Amino acid sequence: MSSDKLQVGFLLTGLDGGGAERNMLRLAAAFIARGHQADLMIPRLAGDYRAAVPSGMRVYRARIPGTDRELLRAVQRSGADVKVMTVNPFRVVWNWLALGRKGLHLPVRRRHRVYAYTTMIARYVREARPHVLVSALPGADAAAVCAAELTDRAVPVVVTVRNVPADYYTPEWLAVSRMLYPLADAVVAVSKGVAESVRRSLGVDARRVRTIYNPIPADSIRRLAQAAVTHPWFADGELPVILSVGREAPSKDYPTLVEAFGLARREVESRLVVLGRLSAPYRARLKSLALGLGVARDLDFVDFDENPYRYMRRAGLLALSSHSEGLPTVIIEALACGTPVVSTDAPFGPREILGCWGDLPPVGDAAALARALVATLRGERPTEDALRTRAADFSPDKAADAYLALFEELAQR
Repeated sequence: MSSDKLQVGFLLTGLDGGGAERNMLRLAAAFIARGHQADLMIPRLAGDYRAAVPSGMRVYRARIPGTDRELLRAVQRSGADVKVMTVNPFRVVWNWLALGRKGLHLPVRRRHRVYAYTTMIARYVREARPHVLVSALPGADAAAVCAAELTDRAVPVVVTVRNVPADYYTPEWLAVSRMLYPLADAVVAVSKGVAESVRRSLGVDARRVRTIYNPIPADSIRRLAQAAVTHPWFADGELPVILSVGREAPSKDYPTLVEAFGLARREVESRLVVLGRLSAPYRARLKSLALGLGVARDLDFVDFDENPYRYMRRAGLLALSSHSEGLPTVIIEALACGTPVVSTDAPFGPREILGCWGDLPPVGDAAALARALVATLRGERPTEDALRTRAADFSPDKAADAYLALFEELAQR
């Protein structure tokens, strides 16, 4: 493997609006900017992201129903080269049996999709001959390791872990991960805490685990943050907005945030906006909680937006109420916008990012979270320059350097 010109295969299961997908594409863009070839292997071209696929990337998708035609056109307009791969169902069955003979079974629901993706990746490895595969999220991680086994370890596999497996994986996926992750050539964890959990809960040799922070392009984020916002609460002269950005998941603990906001609203006039894809029943649940606290009129929701930075830049602060995190990208993105952050001291990422750059109240403590919100809104926070300087510590160049060093190490093994 030569670092002069590498061909890296990035493996995702979709282009949904999550941090893992966005950060893998950011890493790919950093490699392309250095003259390397970045390929994206994706079973189904569907998801929320439209502008995140970098120009110059080769996108391999399976010829299956469900392709998002609007996304396909957006990816093509971005300058990516889209290639279609036919997945032979007989080959899928053959690979299923071949992996079974190696003792690798995937006792998970919809496992046929993982085996089909494995078949697609194995064909890509044989035909394109990449130097290394980098995967993100459990389905892609499992398919990457299985494909490496089918191709007699012809290419090193680097799987990435974004959250604490014991907290985020189902029991079935934990069993699969304990079987497959130790077979990967390297496991990259996005924080030191996640790295320790990978070693402890998945049984991966410590020598194969590496901590590499997510790549956050601060300059690009600041440019995007200049875009207009139509929501009236973010207009100049309005009350300060507490912004929270994330998906619907128990780990995000939005009820504690709403309760904390109800307490903080008694001290400082403000509003709360939750940005992300939340279901109607979940929104109704949060509204009902806010109604009981007397702040329902000051709570609003904004659907998923590929450019949340324009909201961040205009927010009084960003709030995170999670009880578990890997390395919450949204905190770094807010710092890049110069926006102060209040986050629960969730294991493991917030403390690694914020340190002295933001308040870290205990998990699940609405009163402590409220006190931190009030203090920050009243001006007890670092300067914008200090926040932006901290965000620069997570640059794409630093992440790319770390991955390239890892690839060289794998080559020398």
